[in-house]
Amino acid sequence: MTEKQEHLLQLFQELDEICKENNLRYVMAGGTAIGVVRNEGFIPWDDDVDVYMPRDDWNKLVELSRTALPEHRALQCVDVDRSYTNTFPRYASTDSCALHKHQIIGDDTAGEIIDVLTLDPIPADDKEYEKYRTHMMIYSELVNIAVVFGARWEIPVSKYLRYLFSYTFLGKDRTLKKLEKIMFSYKEEDCPRYAMRWGGCPFLFDKDMMFPVKYMNFEGIKVMVPHRMSDYLIWHYGDEWSYIPPHGERESHDAITVEGISYQELREDYLPGIKKGKLRRDSVWRKIYYLATAKRTHRLSHKRDLLRAKSTVMDLYARIRECGHGVKELVQERDFKTLNHIFEKYFQVQLSAGFIGREDFSNIYPFYHPTLLEIDDDTFTAAMLTLVYTERVGKAFRMLQVRENLDHLNPEMKKLQEDILLFRKGVSHYEFKEMEEAEKIADELLERYPEVPGFMKFKSRFLMERARKDGYPGEAELFIEEALRIFPEDGYFLKYRGEILWIKGRCADALAVFADAREKTNNGITQLELDKFLKPYSKQTVDTCYMLLNNREKQGALELMKLWHRLLPEDEQVTEAFYVARVSAARTRHEMEETIGEIMERLDLARESPDKRGDVTENVDIYKKALTKAWERLGYPGELAKLRTEILYTQEPGELEWLSEKVKDCQIHKDKRAEVYKVLGDARKKQGQTGQAFENYRKSVEYASDHAYVKTELSRIFFNDLYEGDKKARTYAAKTDAAEYLNQWLDKYESPEALRKLTEKLL
Repeated sequence: MTEKQEHLLQLFQELDEICKENNLRYVMAGGTAIGVVRNEGFIPWDDDVDVYMPRDDWNKLVELSRTALPEHRALQCVDVDRSYTNTFPRYASTDSCALHKHQIIGDDTAGEIIDVLTLDPIPADDKEYEKYRTHMMIYSELVNIAVVFGARWEIPVSKYLRYLFSYTFLGKDRTLKKLEKIMFSYKEEDCPRYAMRWGGCPFLFDKDMMFPVKYMNFEGIKVMVPHRMSDYLIWHYGDEWSYIPPHGERESHDAITVEGISYQELREDYLPGIKKGKLRRDSVWRKIYYLATAKRTHRLSHKRDLLRAKSTVMDLYARIRECGHGVKELVQERDFKTLNHIFEKYFQVQLSAGFIGREDFSNIYPFYHPTLLEIDDDTFTAAMLTLVYTERVGKAFRMLQVRENLDHLNPEMKKLQEDILLFRKGVSHYEFKEMEEAEKIADELLERYPEVPGFMKFKSRFLMERARKDGYPGEAELFIEEALRIFPEDGYFLKYRGEILWIKGRCADALAVFADAREKTNNGITQLELDKFLKPYSKQTVDTCYMLLNNREKQGALELMKLWHRLLPEDEQVTEAFYVARVSAARTRHEMEETIGEIMERLDLARESPDKRGDVTENVDIYKKALTKAWERLGYPGELAKLRTEILYTQEPGELEWLSEKVKDCQIHKDKRAEVYKVLGDARKKQGQTGQAFENYRKSVEYASDHAYVKTELSRIFFNDLYEGDKKARTYAAKTDAAEYLNQWLDKYESPEALRKLTEKLL
């Protein structure tokens, strides 16, 4: 857990306790809800906490806040504090500093926060929702000057201007109260659904999707989650919600966090030079422009999309002709690999956010105004079945909805739509431990759609639960082996094969299969299940590794840790022992240097900014033991090896000086003076004292024997410096007189004669 996540967890615990003590409802939401199910805590790279709370409960919390909040805490909401610059409330820490862009032109609390997205009751009548949505957009525009919301919905600019004039001449409070009277006029008991009040996207939920709440684990706390959790996650994120994205696609938020100061200090010290008035005026004019041009922009985008749609449809039919088989024939043969290739470009276009949208900040307009590629019924049906048979059930359901609204559904399409809803119903039964009803649905679906991986995975859960309970995996084993015959590289089914081997007592074989399973899936649920199963054995495994090393069974220790590093790649104890085993078992200097190089890359990556990594910083202290062991094996005395590792890790100048003094104490090892001077040179170089660093390196050369590893290191340092220096000197000489640079560069070698002797010694 990162430092920021620890801070957020503390805030959330406080909010959770207040809610539970006062019978207030909330549910975990957004990426935090994914973390609850997939990680039982924070997603490792996440940097916020989102919860939903019904408006009535939030209003009660506001009343309680006068007495119930801990010190340095505040509730933020625009209906209480008119200086607040967001449409949804927050639970905030006032003694910290985390500033979002839009807060620069406001005066609200800008500390670490928990986002509380309120759920406003909405009647079943869609006209009432349209009315709420329009006023909500205008409300958002007036509250948050820095962001344009209404262009996504084509809010009439005249209506916005009317409220803007009221805001300007009658005052902010009076104008917002008018809008609140309209927006908040519905009672919860009279409404079957909620609108989640997020300024850019007031999304609709059925009430029974959210409440009554269920409880799940989040960082060791029992937290409230939506009643139909899987339905919510599929609705919000699609089929992909359980999959871990690759490093480059792991997104965090844009708040500027400054540790050690409060947001007031940042405002006072760093923001006075910002011309807030000009920013507000520019933002208002920008809003008016975007609102006025929204219809034209959307119309032009739609025309462009229609041209792309025609081109894509022509390409699709050309692919079908080239294939030589009709799509109906391929469906009957269940050749969905070929069909997926045929529909590849069609899916890229039709399923893109620009064509069917998403209920998120950027793609809300195409979600409500999708573009449908015009293809015949048989081709469309084949495309939808291909999505189902390639684990994109949510995408198929969305497309069936779009076609139903814009065109028509034939009986076969309607049946598929009903069966997808049936699948979701089965998953809900499973969530509520209604196993008999859930398995009956799984069997029914597999009878109609054999070899659909999602349905087979659903069925496998019931078979495996019986196998675990009875200790007899017969039925489950037959099913899993058939699934792996069809999907031999699927990590989900491989994990179950491993479990079956474990039940049968073949634990070593099971571990090898588990390692393959982890590497062949990015399904976060599968990986969480593997972690839960394997973590209880990790400490015993690490202890065994060190016992083998102590008994000089280095290769056995390395093979053991290679396997467990594949099984638990994010377990710190396992990673530490793996690298210790690698350096202990290294048989050549090349192997040792390869391991050291890999560790150095990880240290360099950890020092980069989170934006470059696309991830959170790992705990690099786990590599200290391996590095120290490596230096020892390469000829450094134990104490000096430890100091070299500490110097590598240390950034603070005072600490580096203290470590340098400790290095000098190691000169009692007269036969290791070369190593002492080398490490002392490393410390001086890190301090920026290049001259002293090279002076120590030269002394190290004097004491280094021909076969010592330290001489190899020194050769690299000096020859690399000579190569780089020569390259720079040539660059200078091509443009100007290089004498000054040459004098400065060669100063650290004392004289050309000294440099000549040094190179002779190294060679």
